[in-house]
Amino acid sequence: MGASWFLELGVLILFLQAFKPGLSEESKCAPGFNSEMYIFKVERNHLQSGRSLGKVVFDDCTSHTSFLFHSEDSHFKVDGDGTLKLERGLTLHNGHKEFYVSTQSKGKKITVPVRVLHEARHGHHHNHHEMTTQPKPGASLSLPVLNFPKSSGGLKRRKRDWIIPPINFPENDRGPFPQIMVQIRSNNDKGAKIQYSLTGTGADLPPVGLFTVDSNSGILSVTQPLDREKKDKYILLAQAVAVGAGIAESPIEIIVKVIDMNDNKPVFTQDPFMGTVPEASKPGDEVMRITALDADEEGSANSDVRYTILSQEPPLPSPNMFVINSVTGGIRVNAPGLDREKIPKYTLAIRAADMEGNGLTSVGKAIITVTDSNDNGDEPHSSTCSTTYKIVDGDPQGLFSLSTGPSKLEGIITTAKPGGSLSLPVLNFPKSSGGLKRRKRDWVIPPINFPENDRGPFPQIMVQIRSNNDKEVKIQYSITGTGADLPPVGIFTVDKNSGNLYVTEPLDREKKDKYILLAHAVAVGAGVAEDPMEIIVKVIDMNDNKPVFTQDPFMGTVPEASKPGDEVMQVTATDADEEGSANSDVRYTILSQEPPLPSPNMFVINSVTGGIRVNAPGLDREKIPKYTLAIQAADMEGNGLTSFGKAIITVTDSNDNAPQFVTPSYTVSVPENKVDALVVKMPVTDGDEPHSSAWATTYKIVDGDPQGLFNVSTGPSKLEGVITTAKPLDFEKNNKYTLLVTVQNEVPFAISMPTSTATVVVNVEDVNEAPVFTPVEKIIRKPEDLPVDSDLVRYTATDPDTARNQEVTYKIRNDHAGWLSINKDTGLIKVKSLMDRESTFVQDNKYSVIVLGIDNDEIPATGTGTLIIELEDVNDNAPTIDETVIRVCNKESSPQLLSVTDKDGAGFTAPYTVQLQGSSHSNWTARMNDTKTGIILTLKTMLDSGDYTVVLRVSDNQGLHHDSTIQASVCDCKGADVQCTDKAVAGFGISSILGILGAVLLLLLLSLLLLMFLRKRGGEKKEPLLQEDDVRDNIYYYDEEGGGEDDQDFDLSVLHRGLDNRPDVFRNDIAPTMARPEYRPRPANPADIGNFIDDNLKAADNDPTAPPYDSLLVFDYEGGGSEAGSLSSLNSSSSGDDQDYDLLQEWGPRFKKLSDMYGGGED
Repeated sequence: MGASWFLELGVLILFLQAFKPGLSEESKCAPGFNSEMYIFKVERNHLQSGRSLGKVVFDDCTSHTSFLFHSEDSHFKVDGDGTLKLERGLTLHNGHKEFYVSTQSKGKKITVPVRVLHEARHGHHHNHHEMTTQPKPGASLSLPVLNFPKSSGGLKRRKRDWIIPPINFPENDRGPFPQIMVQIRSNNDKGAKIQYSLTGTGADLPPVGLFTVDSNSGILSVTQPLDREKKDKYILLAQAVAVGAGIAESPIEIIVKVIDMNDNKPVFTQDPFMGTVPEASKPGDEVMRITALDADEEGSANSDVRYTILSQEPPLPSPNMFVINSVTGGIRVNAPGLDREKIPKYTLAIRAADMEGNGLTSVGKAIITVTDSNDNGDEPHSSTCSTTYKIVDGDPQGLFSLSTGPSKLEGIITTAKPGGSLSLPVLNFPKSSGGLKRRKRDWVIPPINFPENDRGPFPQIMVQIRSNNDKEVKIQYSITGTGADLPPVGIFTVDKNSGNLYVTEPLDREKKDKYILLAHAVAVGAGVAEDPMEIIVKVIDMNDNKPVFTQDPFMGTVPEASKPGDEVMQVTATDADEEGSANSDVRYTILSQEPPLPSPNMFVINSVTGGIRVNAPGLDREKIPKYTLAIQAADMEGNGLTSFGKAIITVTDSNDNAPQFVTPSYTVSVPENKVDALVVKMPVTDGDEPHSSAWATTYKIVDGDPQGLFNVSTGPSKLEGVITTAKPLDFEKNNKYTLLVTVQNEVPFAISMPTSTATVVVNVEDVNEAPVFTPVEKIIRKPEDLPVDSDLVRYTATDPDTARNQEVTYKIRNDHAGWLSINKDTGLIKVKSLMDRESTFVQDNKYSVIVLGIDNDEIPATGTGTLIIELEDVNDNAPTIDETVIRVCNKESSPQLLSVTDKDGAGFTAPYTVQLQGSSHSNWTARMNDTKTGIILTLKTMLDSGDYTVVLRVSDNQGLHHDSTIQASVCDCKGADVQCTDKAVAGFGISSILGILGAVLLLLLLSLLLLMFLRKRGGEKKEPLLQEDDVRDNIYYYDEEGGGEDDQDFDLSVLHRGLDNRPDVFRNDIAPTMARPEYRPRPANPADIGNFIDDNLKAADNDPTAPPYDSLLVFDYEGGGSEAGSLSSLNSSSSGDDQDYDLLQEWGPRFKKLSDMYGGGED
């Protein structure tokens, strides 16, 4: 019976499935999880028991919402609704944990991988504690549908829908405006001309014109920034009308959602907050609660307020008597020691900051009155009778708020955050009521805007993808691209069955501002897919980055004399938020100035550029050398997140202190005729910064020195002026100068100040000046053969010391040749010895001497003049032959060219003539060469080899001649190749020479033999050193001397009777400072040796630099008598018998001889 019933039931089911259209569609549903893998992210490695991580969603193609799940890891359990919880505590040692969750459906086990991933907080993502699952599939959500492009083949195309979510648009966007949001297109735009229009709030209703649409293209634009706090959502109706046909599409609803930006500071609900605390309260007891509201989007980080106690006044008995709950604002006692009698009241400075404490801030006060302890019965309406309430469980997300009612005896629970599901409108043109035939409708989709740092819950649905064929076959969806299957993997997931696209975690625009995904749809079993569709997700910037100063502190300088408006420095801060948006628009403010003197607003900052300028006069480096400015940089045009930095401004010295002379006047004396002589040093003082340009000084003589006789410079210390003489002063011209000197700094004065001056009176001291020759160099022209005692010239000098009336005497110095004499009184110079133009003392026909003019002052001064005598040449030198030795061959001898030299000048030299003298005529010929300046000597007779003398007489063009002797070596050879071997000395043969040498050697041998014989005889007989009867006093010198005997003390002072006892007499050798004369070098020609000796003898006789000098010679004075006794008192011992001379033999071999002499007795 039972089996047949089941059989009939099965046939009925098959019949219904074959004929019921609805059942055929549902049979295509495949049970499974809505994600291929679940990733739950946590911020800690250690997870506590009981913690909920999120949900897994399972669909068994029925209306069931609760299932029996199994976790393969015993640390985890899954509730029936899919909530994943920790059964036991767990530490993620590797940063993650992977396992499988499974359930049974229609007798089949279905599993899904689960990963728990540790991800630390990153900067502004402080609010994301864990990753939760997407909403369960049964929720009623209108989601946007991304239609795929036309399929390349396979399934028959029917219809494609795109279910549009609200168009997200951030508030406070900077444009440029109008800004395109989306484009609307009608299905009929290719069959007829379509005109588009827009109605609704923000279009044709107030605020009118906020949104516009191009009537031809259908481009929808926003014309100005939106403000979420004024209106967070706009619902518009778009119409499409066929021109001329009068038939329109039905209106389509467009929802524009305004995305919140953090543009509102928290606002305290009251200020100050008043509270009381019993003095006997213990740490942990709650005192009061403060609250602040934020107008930004509720539930977002922009309105997530955190509280901080900034200060406590008074800070006794501890500066941390109270602590505040950063989330709830509850203030509790933190330390014992409350005493109403000592401190009856506390004032707390409270800061409220959104963005979880990192955003915009407000500051308020909480005044806490310390009340008496509850040690008596409670009085009605007293603080001890009031009650407080607290939610201790069941509200982990802080959705509810609990407060005390007005009666103080009731608790009131209210909702603190919104709940419920999100219902999104669908942008979809309804089916046309008639008119044009319906073909296709396209919606040109902009990028999907999604705000960064969204709090979830996650995964969060973004959009739904649907294929045209999803009602005919089972379609599976997948996505690829960055954020899906490419790093960072898993940010976006898609439900493979429903096509819901999820974001699994908060996005960060600073890491990536746009994601491009490809959505794929594949028919299960058919193997035919839609073409991939591109999905662009644009991350909308939130103000989650504070400005960051490019340096801290900023260092700058400002001259103390700067005027208001002068720029000092610039501070800069960067913001990582979207460039060009209000989130990165930084404004600067000076919060404080330290020290606040002489004005608290000495500087002002340009809020946009950060340029700091001088705002008030009064900068003074000597009083305040440095300022420290506290600078605030805030984004959102100064109303957003803030950062604080410092600017340290050093006040540099300006030349606002004029240097001052220590002494305003000086009187000094300076000797005349000195250059670079120190006149005076003038110290000054300066109040500017030491060693700066405003402190260092320069000086100038502004009056009293028209001729530039003085020079003023800055001394090494930079604070003194040094005056020296630039030119010689002349007492006889001016004996007094009055100088006016000014002092300034190296840089100009910053302000108008008087210049300090000093007066210097310089008295010129008269000194004995040397006589001055006029001219200093006198040139005369005289013949060289001027007779002795002839007058040459009178060369005199004048004494510039006219007031002294001194006489001048004259001397000649550096008369090296000794040719001149001078009259010491008249200065007349005469010839003392014959002058010679050809002398070595004459250079370029000029002979120079120094003439001295000496005055008769106590300390004589000597002036010098130079007398230059240009000697006129006379023919007083015969020509001579340079060569003295020649070598020629005796056969076919080649001519020899001999050079002729004449010391005389032109006119007394060439052309020369030559004549052979004596016997030279018979063997030689001599003639002049073509230029008459050289002699050609030729051997005309073959001579034996040997040395011969040739005498030649050479005459100049005036007939003055000289006989020159040439030593000619004649060699036994031929032609010009002179080869000399053995040659006979003139008058001797080789045999004669050898005989002479033999005789000399024999004589030397005989002398040597005689010497040896005499030495041998002398050694046979020893004569005694002293004859026995020869008594004499002798002094013997030995080559080793001692220092005297220890028992004798001689007074050697008696031997020094000279200068030691006559300090009034001293010797002062004064060596001459004049130049030494030039001595004639040794001549190569022996014939000139006579002249060489005569010339150098004269030079030596007149050499003033040769000793002995003209000095005072002091000889030792021995006095009138001698304190030493007579030598006759030194008596020798008459006999040496009483002396022991043997002791001398122990002193070495040098004393052994003495011992033998005196200790040997008669022997």
